[in-house]
Amino acid sequence: MTAYVEDSPRPFQVGWITDAAAAGYAAGAVISPWASPYRHRGGSGNKPGLGPRSQEFRSAGIPYWFDPATHVLQMTGVGDLRYYSEYPLWGGPVGDLSQAAYRDEHVRRVYRLQDEIGAPHLAPTPLLPSGLNNLSAIALDTARFAVERDPAATLTIAGTGSFWSDGTDLDAHVGALAALTPGGWLISFVQPDNDPPPSVTPNEVFGRCRTVRALSEYSPVHISHGDFAALPAVAAGATSVGSGWDKRQRVMAYADYAARTTGNGIASWYERPTVAGLLGTLSKRDGQLLGQQDPALAARLGGLPAAPGPRASFLHHISAVSGAVLAVASGRSYEDRFRILDGMYSNARAGWAAVSSSSGIRDRSAEWIDPLQEGLRMYARSEGWRF
Repeated sequence: MTAYVEDSPRPFQVGWITDAAAAGYAAGAVISPWASPYRHRGGSGNKPGLGPRSQEFRSAGIPYWFDPATHVLQMTGVGDLRYYSEYPLWGGPVGDLSQAAYRDEHVRRVYRLQDEIGAPHLAPTPLLPSGLNNLSAIALDTARFAVERDPAATLTIAGTGSFWSDGTDLDAHVGALAALTPGGWLISFVQPDNDPPPSVTPNEVFGRCRTVRALSEYSPVHISHGDFAALPAVAAGATSVGSGWDKRQRVMAYADYAARTTGNGIASWYERPTVAGLLGTLSKRDGQLLGQQDPALAARLGGLPAAPGPRASFLHHISAVSGAVLAVASGRSYEDRFRILDGMYSNARAGWAAVSSSSGIRDRSAEWIDPLQEGLRMYARSEGWRF
């Protein structure tokens, strides 16, 4: 397992996902009620409904999840309900998990819909801002309902930066969840803004690593919308990450679920070129500049997309993400994984410096590398590893 392609409000390119899967870059796809309609409308320009969409994946032999993403409902400013409101996921008020009956019915309806489309059971959860409060108690109770209905279900943990930085309270909540011994875990790192790289602190990264390290001992862990920022979690034992052709597939952010505004412009595809050796992306202009001024350096760093256009950009990106995940996961032990990624970060920082020196492109290692490596090293120290 490497990368899962997350759902996107843009047309969901099943052919691109099939190509990525055939090349070994993608393990499957995720359908979201926030990005795909429940009812099938048909016609040119309309996204397929849930039934036809899942059938497309089955026909292509692509494994898929239906992620209820209930935690989006607790995001500040959420308002884009154009697809979500079609789904029969609630017996009580939408988003209300305050009563045990509401929680149980929500879990039951999520599982029923997943059964209808042949998707594995992936349980819902609220969004958590801290490790120990009333909402975390609701999350634990919801998870308990989910495991009682299906002991093999995958449980979700979704938290903001303050949750992942919450020290011993975070550890206590994760420990209580781990005692439920589900079949797997989906972890969501929720951000205010969707522009990669996500703005994170070393403490957040340290908390994520501790969490994944504890959970991955017994069950597989997937990092939703993780992309390159999920690599420390992979070092801590995660098996797969979410990604895609759109930045909304690479970062789980409040901004992507706010009420839609009417505009006259046409949204452009996200075609910033990924550079594997930098563990990040350049602007389109900087990518062109590097390719023109120092093609040899660009090649040493993993190259640029082979052709213009969103499809080539996506395949190049998912290849780089998948390659990074596989490289880190090749470690024979947790300590090996840490050392592999720590070396990758050091090499990437040197790569950013070389690109800046060669082409005058701004060195963005302080954003793409520094907080992730510092958090990773905090985790390594907590494990007693010297470096």
